[in-house]
Amino acid sequence: MKETIYLKAWLAQDRDKWPYAYLEKAYATGRAGCLSELEKSGLVGRGGAGYSTAKKWHMVDGKDQVVLICNGDEGEPGTFKDRYILENNPAMLLEGILIAAYMLSAHEVYIYIRGEYSKALKQMKTAIDEADVVINRFRIMTGVNLSVQIVKGQGAYVCGDETSLINSIEGQRPNSRMKPPYPTESGLRGLPTVVNNVETLCNIPRIISEGGQAFAALGVEGSRGTKLVCLSGKIAKPGVYEIELGKVTLRELIWDIGGGIANGRDFKFVIPGGISTPLLIEEDLDTPIDYRSMREAGSSIGSGAVIVADDTVSVVETACSVGDFYMKETCGICFPCREGNRQIEHLLKRIKEGRGETGYLELICDISQTTSLAARCGLGQSAGNFIESAIFKFEGEFDSYIQKSKKSGGELE
Repeated sequence: MKETIYLKAWLAQDRDKWPYAYLEKAYATGRAGCLSELEKSGLVGRGGAGYSTAKKWHMVDGKDQVVLICNGDEGEPGTFKDRYILENNPAMLLEGILIAAYMLSAHEVYIYIRGEYSKALKQMKTAIDEADVVINRFRIMTGVNLSVQIVKGQGAYVCGDETSLINSIEGQRPNSRMKPPYPTESGLRGLPTVVNNVETLCNIPRIISEGGQAFAALGVEGSRGTKLVCLSGKIAKPGVYEIELGKVTLRELIWDIGGGIANGRDFKFVIPGGISTPLLIEEDLDTPIDYRSMREAGSSIGSGAVIVADDTVSVVETACSVGDFYMKETCGICFPCREGNRQIEHLLKRIKEGRGETGYLELICDISQTTSLAARCGLGQSAGNFIESAIFKFEGEFDSYIQKSKKSGGELE
């Protein structure tokens, strides 16, 4: 295993006793100084969008009654990095949250955790209880009677969208909201609201501890620091790994770190960022894992869910499963997403069952692109990414299913 893979590893640490020393340094540095270090760091959101954290936080500068939400819902299939942090080092996350609350002058904090993560919920509650002295000192140092609450999610994938998540916390159905206004202008109960991913917030103590420039020294331009990735699928050593952005390729991740394809099978494709990202094939494996390189390869880091498929995996059946997932997980509030994903699933199912028709693949891609352009949140905008890429790169496999349908006399109902 290469030394650079764990260079200054931070997020993959387990600690029995977290010192909360970085919060004291934040107080000494001051809000303006901390924000300056955040800007120098080049940190971008680790939930999938990759938006500048400093830019987002500056959007609430000078606003009253700011709300900070930590998103630990982690609904993307194949993603379990936030669960690792919540279960193994919740105090690191809590300190990141408290430093962020200090920098944002936040008055309320909500930690939204996936309902199925029973251990994570318990560990986070324990960390908050054990940090009672730290939180009280925060109140004294800032003059803010900070409220820190845990919210148990109810299993809605659409809560990956900030506005759906906010609706869920308010006790409403988790439908997406029209934007603008954006949450930083009008979020929870109409208050300016900042939503950040678990992994994003866990980088804040590190930035305050080592300085923004030290953080930016890791990684490459536009992709600074380290990143947790979740290896799963047909891989010899699945798990959570911390890599330096831009310094490890997909090939190195799969073979040098993950031990290669399980049971000696042949590689077929990899989904590099969860099922909302396009798949990549053998010729793409030398792509470095950073935001720019992944975009140039035609995909995305996404949430960091790296799912590996071997030669036993049917890309048609996988696409059908993805289509079924999005059809069921759409909140249904906007017509393009609701109906688009329903029609895509219907067509893919017919192909899988040997009832496909010539023209189905083109129609699926047309519907997918229309849905992406017209949907109002990230679910609908990215639902077709994997499916379109699967059709483009494995068209022959889809065609073979359709040709079988013709031979068996498949007809439209």
